[in-house]
Amino acid sequence: MKKLGLYVHIPFCERKCNYCDFYSLVKTDEIEANYIESLLYELKSYKEVTKGYIVDSIFIGGGTPSYLRPDYIGLILDEIRNNFVLSEDVEISMEANPNSITLEKAKLYKKYGLNRMSVGIQSLDNKILKLIGRLHTSDEAINAIKILKKAGFTNINADVIFNIPGQNVENIIDTLSKIIDQDVNHISFYSLKLEQGTPMYRMEERGEISLAEDEEERAMYYAGRDFMEKNNYFQYEISNFSKKGFECRHNIKYWIGEEYIGFGPFSHSCFKDKRYNNISDIRLYCDNIKNPTKFRHLNEVLNIDSKIFEYIMLRLRMNKGFTLVDFKGKFNLDFEELYQDKIEKLVSLKLLIFQNGSVCLTKKGMDVSNYVFEEFLE
Repeated sequence: MKKLGLYVHIPFCERKCNYCDFYSLVKTDEIEANYIESLLYELKSYKEVTKGYIVDSIFIGGGTPSYLRPDYIGLILDEIRNNFVLSEDVEISMEANPNSITLEKAKLYKKYGLNRMSVGIQSLDNKILKLIGRLHTSDEAINAIKILKKAGFTNINADVIFNIPGQNVENIIDTLSKIIDQDVNHISFYSLKLEQGTPMYRMEERGEISLAEDEEERAMYYAGRDFMEKNNYFQYEISNFSKKGFECRHNIKYWIGEEYIGFGPFSHSCFKDKRYNNISDIRLYCDNIKNPTKFRHLNEVLNIDSKIFEYIMLRLRMNKGFTLVDFKGKFNLDFEELYQDKIEKLVSLKLLIFQNGSVCLTKKGMDVSNYVFEEFLE
């Protein structure tokens, strides 16, 4: 059976963070109930078209899934089990904000079958947390990890953001050190990018804040990367580090080009050689749930050229890259012959390396990965 990943978007937040441009809104009981009813219907609608597939990863993201009534998480997972074939070792992840985690909720999540939690810590500096609009404190973040462990979770990710105005290398190491002391299994380590329309973007426009210069931003990244690797958190993708055996299966699915289906507004899918997304409007989504043409947009039918480029771009995000044998088997083409000039240029610039039949980015190449990808796009 073909492998399949499922992403479920929960578009509710208690309050939107100052840097966030994801689709989310404050919920009412009525909107929440209507949304869950529509979401369950969309899940059910895929029962027939996913025959021959086995789901090995489920990711409930947002928004703030832990802001949702916990019994709704149970309903969502029950509906998935009723309509999809799940592997015995399926990875079931959910995002949570520290201030919305309680022991009672955590125990229910465990009961419903969640086996991986991703905690949006971002920073353990209270001044930084206030600037970016987070609702939790440093102490609450650490306590959230302890609560999840007490409830029986052994697979926990911590999200960390660097390059926030006011941060420096010492600040980053302090946050990572405290998280590592809690013995989590995985750390996502992302550089802040200010998106147009967000409060922090407008603050930068007004000159109230400024992001670090490129050299300082890279210094934070290098320091964080080296510190995590010294503490046995191994980099397996540009922004992701884990202990051995705790790599995020769902995210790897994106990077190796496996199929996935997204549910709910703002979600994206890559299924049966088509890329499509649901509209970012909960009311239009709910009002038209029985007529997908009204809320689902086809973005692209993947042809051989786009498949090759996506394969290269996504696989090179991972430390191990890809093998020449796998490329040949997938596309019946020789990678070295196809991109001879590009390869020679990128190798000479020390951005790309060939070893043991594999091709991958160097650490320098990871710094300018978009440049490398653009070379192959041309």
